[in-house]
Amino acid sequence: MRSYRRGALATATWVGVAAMAIWTLAPIAVMVFTSMKPRDEIFAIPPSLFPGSWTLQNYVEVFTNSSMPRAFLNSILAAGFVTLMTLILCTSAGYALARFRFRSARPIALFILLGQMVPITVLLLPLYEMIGAMRLQDSVVGLAIAHLVITVPLVTWMIRNQIAAIPIELEEAAMMDGGSRLDAVTYVTLPVAAPGIAAAGMYAFLQSWHEFVLASVLTSSASAQTAPVALTEFASEFRVDWGSTMAASVVLTVPVVIVFIALQKYFVRGLASGAVKG
Repeated sequence: MRSYRRGALATATWVGVAAMAIWTLAPIAVMVFTSMKPRDEIFAIPPSLFPGSWTLQNYVEVFTNSSMPRAFLNSILAAGFVTLMTLILCTSAGYALARFRFRSARPIALFILLGQMVPITVLLLPLYEMIGAMRLQDSVVGLAIAHLVITVPLVTWMIRNQIAAIPIELEEAAMMDGGSRLDAVTYVTLPVAAPGIAAAGMYAFLQSWHEFVLASVLTSSASAQTAPVALTEFASEFRVDWGSTMAASVVLTVPVVIVFIALQKYFVRGLASGAVKG
């Protein structure tokens, strides 16, 4: 009886995992195959998942007759800048909150985390005024600075927990051998915390990569718009070019999937180890 229950539980588990995988992958499959359909097949009745005749015309349209190539470059620049600045700021703040003992260390950490709970729409007007005061409206740099509001709170918390989980005795041993605190952090703490830092950097990159609300408000010209905003170019008041929209979506998704697969082990290990100690 016990083996029967164990087998039934394993079967139910696998069925549940398969159902979740299908639920997750089905929209991606529809997106990919729709991007390779001629326009007259997209709304064919009865609908079919696979194209009757395969075509790359939608991709040609995206790369030759739209602002998507420039928007794609803007997204890379903005996300790269956000990732770099987030890691520099949050690694410094996270280390200070994890290692330096002062009365308000934990309240400050909690206060920083509260920033993650504020809806981005509440911050639109203040951010618009601040970016305007810096004369960085309609620029990739201004948008990247605004994106830091999204990434810094949670990444600081993630890196703080990651460093707090590393025994401080490792740093003390390095300093007893003649090294400075900077040497201990550089050659001991940061290498051990590298998986968590990589996970935090990937989170920051993805948050900037797919962000739409701030990008649509703070940019107005094709020279500064990012890819999520450029996707709206394929929709007009009375018509949506679904083939080009799906093709552009595939183009934006593939690099992210490649990066995630390459850093998957660091992402999972970093999230798990960073949650050990708070």
